[in-house]
Amino acid sequence: MSILPHRISDAAFSALASGGGGAAAIEELRSAQFSRHLMLLRGVVESFPEVKVAEEAFAVLADLQRGAGGAVETVLRYPAVGAWAAQCLRGAADPARLAAVALAAAHLAGRECHLPVTSRNGWMTLPSVGGFPATGAFDLSVGPGGVRADGRPVEGWRPLARITAGGYTVTLDDLDPHRWSDGVDLPRLDAPERDDWQSRLREAWDVLAERHWTVRDEVATAVSVLTPIGAPAERPRSESSREAFGAIALSAPSDGVSLAETFAHETQHVKLYALMDVVPLTLPDTGDLYYAPWRPDPRPARGLLNGAYAYLGVTGFWRRERAAGHPRAEYEFAQWREAAYEATQALLAGRGLTAEGVRFTENMARTLGTWVGEPVGAEVLDEARRAQSARRRAWEERNEMSSRAAEDRSPY
Repeated sequence: MSILPHRISDAAFSALASGGGGAAAIEELRSAQFSRHLMLLRGVVESFPEVKVAEEAFAVLADLQRGAGGAVETVLRYPAVGAWAAQCLRGAADPARLAAVALAAAHLAGRECHLPVTSRNGWMTLPSVGGFPATGAFDLSVGPGGVRADGRPVEGWRPLARITAGGYTVTLDDLDPHRWSDGVDLPRLDAPERDDWQSRLREAWDVLAERHWTVRDEVATAVSVLTPIGAPAERPRSESSREAFGAIALSAPSDGVSLAETFAHETQHVKLYALMDVVPLTLPDTGDLYYAPWRPDPRPARGLLNGAYAYLGVTGFWRRERAAGHPRAEYEFAQWREAAYEATQALLAGRGLTAEGVRFTENMARTLGTWVGEPVGAEVLDEARRAQSARRRAWEERNEMSSRAAEDRSPY
């Protein structure tokens, strides 16, 4: 399986830095991420020569690629595969799971394949495909005869759910043990819950299709998996991971606009993580920390850039929602445009960016600076600035107290 070098074109870099990018820029990032996954898999095999099943599974994948390359690519692009491989190279995952990756590709290709596997947390899963309840180690086979464990048809097979809207299809992964970092405790969905996710996706897609075309195209190109996670009471939660390109983890959305905003927010993270794998935007940690209006803790330059880019997307989302008369739009636009712009200015005044990072952040600031100049109702603007001031005071008080507590515990 050949690995190609990658660079991001100037056009894609500039489009991404301005806050968008569209499908064309995402395709460049996707190509680079596929090569990254190939490198990770090769690294797993080379780093664990004693795990013979991993070497055997890699050979199966190489053989399948010659006649069923599409099936292999589908599985190797799967976000949980990239996350598992990265965890392996940190010594935090089992390299023998490469057998499940090969079996998944063979299953999609309709080819016969059998390899030894071990279940985890009471389930055996094939990434991007599905799984079944199981315990212990056994031989697993796939092919025209179906999925068989130690020669017997498996019981309780459950394919991963796919939900669709407007031509967009996304996998709803509540099975894979590597679907998120705390996958052991993540919820599994019953049929009515899956139906609810389907309804929310259709509502969100209507919102994106009507007013947020670039976000829609980026989501359709970049986001292939939604991972349900739990959330604190009355507070939605969403996350993205550098190791799981193409996946968004989120709690059950309350409505279509909420899910559409989450797409606008988290797709920014997905883009930036992928870009930074190709183009370094921040320098090694200098120890400098910054105020981030959306976080309770001080952030290094890398974290602040990541957050600012996400809130550039959030600001653009609410800017477009203003035209639709959404009751929250004016306030959300007013508060996040200034917060994100302030973050870009802190980054540009600091010493944590590379030359490319400076160019990227300047483009972000240019977009946000234009939006800061747009008129907003006086009462809404006052309310947004009061909220910002309150957040800043709370942050300063919290982190001053944290600093004092650390000093009190210090032996020096």
